[in-house]
Amino acid sequence: MRQYKLLLVLTLTVLTLNPAMSALTMTVTSDMVFSGEAATLTCSVSADNGETLNAKQWQDQSGDVIGSGPGESEKNGVQYTITDLGVSGNEIVNWELVSASVTSDSQLTCFVLPDEGPPKIDSGRVEVVALTPVNNVTTSGDSSSVSCILTGISGSDVQVEWSQDGSPLSEGSHVESKDFTETDKVAVLTVPDITSDQTYTCTFTGEAGGSVSSTVKIDHVTITAGGASGVDTGTRVTLSCVLEGADSAPIETNWFRSDGSAITGRESGFSPYTSATFKEGLGSQTDSLIIESVNKSENFTCCFVFKEGDCVEGVAELDVIVVEDEEGDGQEGDGQEGGGEGDVGGFGDDLDNDIGDGLGGETGSESNDDIDEDADQGDDDGTDEGDDDDKDLGSSGDNNTDDGADEDDLGNGASNYWGKSVWMWASSFAFILVTSRI
Repeated sequence: MRQYKLLLVLTLTVLTLNPAMSALTMTVTSDMVFSGEAATLTCSVSADNGETLNAKQWQDQSGDVIGSGPGESEKNGVQYTITDLGVSGNEIVNWELVSASVTSDSQLTCFVLPDEGPPKIDSGRVEVVALTPVNNVTTSGDSSSVSCILTGISGSDVQVEWSQDGSPLSEGSHVESKDFTETDKVAVLTVPDITSDQTYTCTFTGEAGGSVSSTVKIDHVTITAGGASGVDTGTRVTLSCVLEGADSAPIETNWFRSDGSAITGRESGFSPYTSATFKEGLGSQTDSLIIESVNKSENFTCCFVFKEGDCVEGVAELDVIVVEDEEGDGQEGDGQEGGGEGDVGGFGDDLDNDIGDGLGGETGSESNDDIDEDADQGDDDGTDEGDDDDKDLGSSGDNNTDDGADEDDLGNGASNYWGKSVWMWASSFAFILVTSRI
């Protein structure tokens, strides 16, 4: 019994030390694809000591043999194609396995059995992934970020590369960042100073093979804001923002006050509205804000929101002229009174003639009648003073005949109020003068 044990140990030792038993090297690649695409795996086997194989085959996830040589086959509802790629150097196997129209993850195994020693086995994975590009919209001079989100691949052995027009991006022209978790792989590209539309490509490559790519775009747009300048308080104004050059329609528009608060709905005094519906291909849209009664200068921000969540802004400036409340009525009154005084002063130069006109005109006639009556009374008293005064006054009235025209000029040139006032004053003064002389 002891001899059998010793023989077994010696046999195992010899098998372990025999180079032919450990000289095979196998490499199997994996692949990541979008759902519905074909997955491609390769199996390469090298024999450093010239070993030969008794068997070689591909097996599916269930362990069923897909094929033992080049050709097409179907297994468990999946169509496969095996291709011999040809060997070089120490290679004894170099196969390619294509699995058509993959819709779910799977594991495929490459199996070889050498002439001597145990079989060599290795597996590759087919992972069905999704890659979501996140575009961006921006205006001239702004920096903008786009991203690609890879889902459906396990592990973190994934590399990402950014390119444009088939060439890797040059250093210093952008900033790359990434956030990889067990389920999501997020790659972000930030580009400064955008002045035109830009398209980039993100490519994710698995460490064991396979890659997926997607394009992302920075959509360069312009926003022209229409404000209002030099408007008075209480004025009704319309502010506007015109979006041009957009590849897709914004999903909504918003207006904000200068303090950042949003103007929602048709709140009191504000009426935001879209005057034209965005149409794909036209690339323009106008959004307006009506302010029923402005009371101060303020900047209002319009925001066009796109499906990616980006808010592209424009600022409409409102410049309001605020009139301070002053005691202007009193000043205006003084001005009117000053004008009135000027009118009175204008008549002051001819005041004596005006009085004379009064004596020579209707008022003068009435005064003469009164004087005649007084004179008669004076005659009855036996005095001649009334006659003399009557003559003097009569001659005075004759001498002022031309001043009657001045009376007409006074009435036409002055306002009704001041004309009547001056005339009444002059008439009263003439009557008092005549009476005092009598």
